[in-house]
Amino acid sequence: MDRHESIIPDARLPTQQGKRHKRLGYNIPMPILHYLFDLDETLYPPDTGLWPVLAGRINIFMQNRLGISQESVIEKREFYYRTYGTSLRGLQADFGVDANEYLDFVHDVPITDFIHPDLQLQKALAGFSGEKNILTNANRHHTDRVLNALGVRDFFQRIIDVNDMEPYCKPQPEAFLKAMRIIGDDDPTNYLLLDDTVRNITAAQQMGMVAILVSPQPIAQAGIRQIHCIHDFPALFSKLSMEGVL
Repeated sequence: MDRHESIIPDARLPTQQGKRHKRLGYNIPMPILHYLFDLDETLYPPDTGLWPVLAGRINIFMQNRLGISQESVIEKREFYYRTYGTSLRGLQADFGVDANEYLDFVHDVPITDFIHPDLQLQKALAGFSGEKNILTNANRHHTDRVLNALGVRDFFQRIIDVNDMEPYCKPQPEAFLKAMRIIGDDDPTNYLLLDDTVRNITAAQQMGMVAILVSPQPIAQAGIRQIHCIHDFPALFSKLSMEGVL
């Protein structure tokens, strides 16, 4: 749910990068079976104004419900994000915060004031086969509201939310492992992730997934494929298919 850019690789888990072309002993790429889409600022652009409102409600929760001073809120959120992956996981560790109470408060905003039906996204999702899943550090209620506002709920077979990944969250490798167990396929080379956060992309790549950054901001980091908005993914998928990546 928080937006930042950094990653500390988890050395405990072996990387499977490069495995796609070596399965079964053949030098032939295997097809992607499962597509993982992040939610916030991936399926809709960051200029909707929704995220600043959600971030403000995180601050209010920390101040009013937990008594954290206004001066300390931002510093604590930065620390939690670096240490735990999200503010929620840090608040759970330090204050025993109930996840649903926190997320219901943070997401209590009029979604349709910010998010509107996206016909171009609907067409793009309808135009390719493969199992489409949401993988988000938000909760299911917020996810359903956003997907319904975009008019794309019916395109997704499954929502994997922050409660499903508990006690982990993206970008922790254990969160991806939990997601794969829920889907029922433990081979990361069968997955493709689209996400707006560099550290989530890096973590997925280290596990062996194909990963695509969705961000209007150019990222000068080797080895990261990027599109500027979600509407661009069909053209990139076509290019990757021709290159034998998909």
